[in-house]
Amino acid sequence: MLTTRSLFLAFGFSSLLLMSGCGMSKMSSLNPFHGRKSFEPEKTASASAAITKTGKEAVSILRDGVTFSDGTFLTRGGISAIRLPKGFHFVTRSGRYVLAADDTGAFKVLDSKSGKTIHEGKLEYPLVSAAIRGQRIYYVSQDNRFGVYSLSAKKTTISAKVGRAFAVDTRIANPISLGSDLVVPTLDGKLLIINPANPKAVRGLAIGDDYNLNNVIFLKKLGGRIIAATPKKLISAAPGAMHKYEAPVGDVTIAGHTIYLLTGDGRVVKLSPSLKVLAQRQFPYAQFAAIAVVGGRVYALDRSGALIVMDSTLKKSRIYDVGSVDDYAFVAGSRLYKDDEVIDLSKLSF
Repeated sequence: MLTTRSLFLAFGFSSLLLMSGCGMSKMSSLNPFHGRKSFEPEKTASASAAITKTGKEAVSILRDGVTFSDGTFLTRGGISAIRLPKGFHFVTRSGRYVLAADDTGAFKVLDSKSGKTIHEGKLEYPLVSAAIRGQRIYYVSQDNRFGVYSLSAKKTTISAKVGRAFAVDTRIANPISLGSDLVVPTLDGKLLIINPANPKAVRGLAIGDDYNLNNVIFLKKLGGRIIAATPKKLISAAPGAMHKYEAPVGDVTIAGHTIYLLTGDGRVVKLSPSLKVLAQRQFPYAQFAAIAVVGGRVYALDRSGALIVMDSTLKKSRIYDVGSVDDYAFVAGSRLYKDDEVIDLSKLSF
């Protein structure tokens, strides 16, 4: 059995889960930048005054959370006050509930304030993304199966194989709410549109046509639009219209009504909700790991340790040396967590 640590590698590299039949047979981590030149800015400023140590070691790294060896976990809201049971990693949080899972298919629902286990169950395959709505867990498991688990009935009430997915990028997005509906991303590049009042009536939107590296790694709503990304493209979907921007995706964030994209070829791209390019900046050989927008400033982190701070037009910039990214990079509010350090982005300007 592969450990959680082996499954979820640092953002910025192409990490794959190789699927065989109805389960995962092995995992391979590929570095698409191997042998390529690194980004080498002519001048950098020190960021030491903005950096502190966390003293924590990551054991699971997901799109929406990082679990540490001491059982605490990091979400977009910061580091938790509670600890997860040993062997379990953070999956998602919803109101007073925290959902944690292990590598065998077991899962636990915990109270977000006390850390007490409220419910525990077991699936045939480990769940990889989920959302809790009311007394139901809407999930996708490692074999690309969509399911609905009833907390009150203590069993799975709906389970359906979605499609084939042979190689999956581990930055798997969780479901989101869109009005009264729930949008569930699958491992083969589909978005399932579900009405929780009648979860058997499922609509679908395919945003890719490949069995490899086609899963959704970013999923947010922007007004009435769905903004989603696979490792190969960014899409903006609204009733009656879908726009796409094809590029290797490093990271994505949304600030107000603007989308910021980091590409695998070293670009920072500013886009409108319909994916019209508003501005872009090229940084030769950059291997981007994370992006953030704080206080009107855009922060793009290169794996070599160059943190590029730009104004919203991407014209003005300053580059800080924050040390290389060896394990992971994760943005929570105005703080950038990487490896065992945290960087206060509000202290760095251009």
